[in-house]
Amino acid sequence: MNLNDYFDPINLNFEYKDYINSKEQLKSYCSIHTSENKINKIESYNIALLGVIDNSKNKTEDSIKGLLKIREHFYSLSSFSKQIKIYDLGNLKQGKTANDHSIGLRDVIIELISLNITPIILGSSEDIVYPNYLAYQMLDQKINIVSIDSKINITENGEREYKSPLWKIIIENNESLFSFSNIGYQTHFVNPKLAKYLSDQSHSIYRLGNNRYKLKDVEPILRDADIIGLNISSVRQSDAFGQKNPSPNGYFGEEICQLARYSGLSTKLTSFGIYDYQFESDINNQTAHLIAQIIWYFIDGYLNKISEHPFDSDDNYKKFIVNLDGFDQEIVFYKSEKTNRWWVEVPSLKTNYKNHVLISCTHEDYIEAGTGGIPERWLKAFQKLN
Repeated sequence: MNLNDYFDPINLNFEYKDYINSKEQLKSYCSIHTSENKINKIESYNIALLGVIDNSKNKTEDSIKGLLKIREHFYSLSSFSKQIKIYDLGNLKQGKTANDHSIGLRDVIIELISLNITPIILGSSEDIVYPNYLAYQMLDQKINIVSIDSKINITENGEREYKSPLWKIIIENNESLFSFSNIGYQTHFVNPKLAKYLSDQSHSIYRLGNNRYKLKDVEPILRDADIIGLNISSVRQSDAFGQKNPSPNGYFGEEICQLARYSGLSTKLTSFGIYDYQFESDINNQTAHLIAQIIWYFIDGYLNKISEHPFDSDDNYKKFIVNLDGFDQEIVFYKSEKTNRWWVEVPSLKTNYKNHVLISCTHEDYIEAGTGGIPERWLKAFQKLN
């Protein structure tokens, strides 16, 4: 695949911020697709940035300006202490139809994942999630999707012939979906019937208030994700003005950057998206600056991730076996002596799966099992596997 056929180059005629000495800014350490520098020899890169323009009526120009403003802030930030190769591919060329656009994005993501390059996808619409999902489906993978969002948009509008991406994934085309998790939904934005439906399907949703109380407890969810989609509307309005549906409540800027870092730490994750940025309502370009920092913290996590899997080796892991009264399945936990992270085995009784699947968990899950309870994440995974 010649990626130059899929991307428009970037015009870098903007003023970099003077946070630090220009020689130490990211602009000096990244490869950027411009009209003078075509995309070339991308195989050796670790991360690819790509913008997806909103091609709906009267939105294209603002979308292009917004993506440029994010880049302006990102390339003004500090370089990293560890070596990493980042390639900014530019903005995806618009297809003749919305379907052409979607297929183009899908094929690009397939190419990048096949090259072991992690795409960071920037766009003004969460519709991007669906072609992202289709890429993994064509790669014949079972997929864990995590949405960081204040809302759970699973809707169908027959009059406009519109179906939300989550509707397509969870309702219509779920053969490749193993689990869907939402982190940070707000109950006043979510129909209780929808919350119950997702629970009945063994998916998981986590309220903003619970996450804020113990933000670190969501790390295992992000650790097991293949796709993470971060909707900027998950951030409260005072920290991010530039969003479609602003709300006075949401994550603080520091919290969303921490979630981005947890995402980068995942050794399973292979694509990360940031959606719903609206340039035209972004006062002082504050949201563009926040998104730039979200990207920076994701990359910082990527650079510091440690590949761990208790099934690969018994070294550096402690094994804990819990037997529950009246329950015929023992629950086996593992703790890393290196990072203090936890995993739990989930038995599969079906012949087309391995005997046991390992999922990430918390120390609190082990404590719950030790006091006679069945951890919710274990139970939902068991239901899905069996």
